[in-house]
Amino acid sequence: RYEQPDPRIARIVLARPDTRNAQDTDLLYALNAAFDRAARDDEVKVIILAADGPHFSSGHDMREDLDGAMDGRTTVGTWCGFGCDGAEGYMAREKEIYLGFSERWRNIPKPTIAEVQGKVVAGGLMLVWPCDIVIAAEDAVFADNTVAMGIAGAEFFNHPWELGVRKAKEMLFTSDAVSAADAHRLGMVNHVVPNDELSE
Repeated sequence: RYEQPDPRIARIVLARPDTRNAQDTDLLYALNAAFDRAARDDEVKVIILAADGPHFSSGHDMREDLDGAMDGRTTVGTWCGFGCDGAEGYMAREKEIYLGFSERWRNIPKPTIAEVQGKVVAGGLMLVWPCDIVIAAEDAVFADNTVAMGIAGAEFFNHPWELGVRKAKEMLFTSDAVSAADAHRLGMVNHVVPNDELSE
């Protein structure tokens, strides 16, 4: 959802609370379009990324059927091979909508603020970390639990820069979560505020 609480402020809201804002291909392309809209609007001076519901993002939507997920899409990166069989086609999709989008959003030439509450799991980190400023509610919890699924799923590998090398390794080796307070102490979060003051 694209909101403008003030002509100078764009507020982009993940609006799939029923899935805890799980990211499917449609959501990520819609989010990219919203970021593009805000970036290209010369009246907009700051972009806020927020989310409906109790949790910011549960990560990738594991229920999505990936066969044909890229059919008919107008891609924004330089990746190709989306229709290739097996791992090649899946990797092309990941390069476009995970790594590619995260890098595009990181490079937006306007200040971006992530407004984060509840759980931020794996792929959810790829939405928060590209933002310049992170404001977390007291209940925010950050986790990259992909090792618990038996995979090394660090597509947008920003862990060491966000948390420091030691904590990043611990997070990736153990799937342990990082609280808002610890994320603030480690420098990943700028401010921690009471939940009812987050949007303010």
